[in-house]
Amino acid sequence: MLPYFPQPVLHLGPLQIHAFGALAALAVVVGGRVILLRARRQGIPVEQMFQLCAWAYIAAMVGAVLSKLILDNFPAFFLNPEHAFRSNLGFRSVGGIGGGFLGGLLWCRLRRLSLFETMRRLDIVAYAIPVAWMIGRLGCTLAHDHRGLASTSWIAVRFPEGPRYDLGLIEFLFLIFMVIAFYALDRRPHPVGFYFGLYGVVYGGFRIWLDTLHIQPLRFYGGAVGVLVGLLGWAWMWAYERSRAAKVGATAFVH
Repeated sequence: MLPYFPQPVLHLGPLQIHAFGALAALAVVVGGRVILLRARRQGIPVEQMFQLCAWAYIAAMVGAVLSKLILDNFPAFFLNPEHAFRSNLGFRSVGGIGGGFLGGLLWCRLRRLSLFETMRRLDIVAYAIPVAWMIGRLGCTLAHDHRGLASTSWIAVRFPEGPRYDLGLIEFLFLIFMVIAFYALDRRPHPVGFYFGLYGVVYGGFRIWLDTLHIQPLRFYGGAVGVLVGLLGWAWMWAYERSRAAKVGATAFVH
């Protein structure tokens, strides 16, 4: 069983910098840098990619807040939304991911990008999300803000109120392996949409399992949506690659 340590706090006079806030900011910076560098290598204008990231980030914040308000207060949210805003303001990570995806999709739509160009950009974002999410989940681990079911497992944390799973810690460890896997896979080229589908299927599947350790059971809907979206991304990738191969074959036949 793992020992419990309180969240580190840096005191600078009257200012207090908590580990969670510092790591959340670092996650945004590192994730954004990975996205912009990868976009430049693929010939996508950095300014465009920065705009997409800004839209996605704002939409992610909105999605994270709204998903927590609605899902944690359903159906009371629709009966008295003002009370829900006052009493239960917070974030839900799955809603943030979904909101960010929709924000990026909307930006691409407003720019009238083709489906291929849209998927190119979303694929870059999907490649960068695990490393940013890993840094952010380290902050959750240090803040202990995702406490799960009571347990005496070797990976449980000895909290002051009793041993239980620290879901932020479990996800942080999982994301380390996911980042390593993405880096290893990137040594060889893959079709557009590969990382988009891979992230949705792998992370979504992991969240379905992780939510079984949550205090509130049956929260698997977010992970299930992630798996579905990832599978749709892979389906588009395979269809596009088959269509392109058919066109190349037809051109070779004509010549």
